[in-house]
Amino acid sequence: MDFTLVGLWHQMGPVAKAVVVILLAMSVYAIGIALERFLTYRRSRERSLRYIAALQPLVSSPERLRQAAELHKTFNDAPAARVIGPAITEFLDGLDSLGERRSDPIDVELLVHEVTRSMDRAKKREVSSLQRGLPVLATISSSAPFVGLFGTVFGIITAFQQMADPSKGGGGGLASVSAGIAEALLTTAVGLGVAIAVVWFYNFFVTKQEQLGTLLDDTAGELADRLVKSTRAPRPGAPVRRVEATVTP
Repeated sequence: MDFTLVGLWHQMGPVAKAVVVILLAMSVYAIGIALERFLTYRRSRERSLRYIAALQPLVSSPERLRQAAELHKTFNDAPAARVIGPAITEFLDGLDSLGERRSDPIDVELLVHEVTRSMDRAKKREVSSLQRGLPVLATISSSAPFVGLFGTVFGIITAFQQMADPSKGGGGGLASVSAGIAEALLTTAVGLGVAIAVVWFYNFFVTKQEQLGTLLDDTAGELADRLVKSTRAPRPGAPVRRVEATVTP
């Protein structure tokens, strides 16, 4: 009796072979998703950090906000740019529509609140895009052991049928069905191996997605604070009131 993987494969029944093929296909599909997500997360984080580094000196001065609004076109593949860039443009358009009321702190606060809600919607879209493929990994990791168990059940049923059939060498006790039980348990082993690997992939990418989500939240919150401060700063060319102290003799 050959108990190697190749030997067990040749002795497997059609149901067990079909189960192993399905599990291998699931593992290949999961590896493909893992590679695509790994490259996507790495590129998204790197490009977002570069965008934030280039954006910080621009939002620090109110007169450079126009340049900051155009910066996201250079980093259109960065999630942070797709969230922050349109928000800055919306803020500037809102200031232009306010006209003389742009010096009113209440109107500016309302405008920043609207921009913040727009950023929240954009963040949800980006997070949803980052989660693409993760539900598939979760499904594979949870279902792979049961698919393997399905093959094991059929394998054990076949083994006991052979033990009960004298024409197929039955009646020999455990020795006559050891090969059938071994090939049946092989499908469970394959299913567990696939599930363990895919669970690692899933947890790894969930952590990466949460880190990118936190980066977007921090960047959006800091931008909202900068926008409020930028409207309170004196604009270039604006007259500066001087208060002279009078000394009474």
